[in-house]
Amino acid sequence: MKTRSEVGADRRVSRSIGLTLLALVAAFPAFNASIRNSAYASDNRSKVSLQFHKCATGSRDACVVDGDTIWFKGQKIRIADIDTPEVSEPKCSSELALGNRATDRMLELINEGPFEIKAWPGRDTDRYGRKLRVLIRDGRSLGDILVSEGLARTWGGRREPWC
Repeated sequence: MKTRSEVGADRRVSRSIGLTLLALVAAFPAFNASIRNSAYASDNRSKVSLQFHKCATGSRDACVVDGDTIWFKGQKIRIADIDTPEVSEPKCSSELALGNRATDRMLELINEGPFEIKAWPGRDTDRYGRKLRVLIRDGRSLGDILVSEGLARTWGGRREPWC
């Protein structure tokens, strides 16, 4: 049987562990972006430097579908680290407006200069067959730029409503 002193010590240790875990969870998004970006910065592969346009009928060589989906060399790519508002089936007019802004901004970002397309760790494709990739320029995710500008959310594993 534990003494009163030992029980008190156990409670203090448990409380300390709980507070530490709470602090880590609260700081996770910032650390996640920092770790992700630093890992990508050290991986230098061939860079993409094509002129992209908005997708329409015809060529799917280098075009932007929406804020988090592109076509590149005939392959549909889901930008895996973000979620942007829908433009094809928005739930409300504000989602459509923000989705259009996110699409236009992603097009601008992609066309600002060479970038790298990196594999998403642990998963190659989504349930729709799209390749899961992250777009990186100078060690920074283009998706993180959209997040910082309020045009996207960091991908958390499921879609959240925009309306």
